[in-house]
Amino acid sequence: MTRTTALTTQAEQALDQSYAKFKSEQLTLDKSQLFENANQIFAMKEIEAATRQYLFDDEIAQQVIKLDAQVLPTMYQKGQEGEFLKLNFTGNDIRWLLGLPRTHHRQRGSK
Repeated sequence: MTRTTALTTQAEQALDQSYAKFKSEQLTLDKSQLFENANQIFAMKEIEAATRQYLFDDEIAQQVIKLDAQVLPTMYQKGQEGEFLKLNFTGNDIRWLLGLPRTHHRQRGSK
């Protein structure tokens, strides 16, 4: 079980803020625009959920905090550049979407 740290908590708050901002923007759209944005809406939720699972990685948490409310749009845009839609994100996928180098081992915060 991963311990929750102040860094993790701060990153969760930034992620929550970013997703809330995205949702509120989507709620201003009419039905036809929402339908056109269905893939983006689905992808943003998947990216948000996957990122939350890897906030124990200090570099990921720090980058989420740094990007703040722009974290999800930034990650989505990076994914669009790669022209992919994944449903099963790994830690290295999340690192790539955040512009961080990939790793070959897990990094956990100090206990």
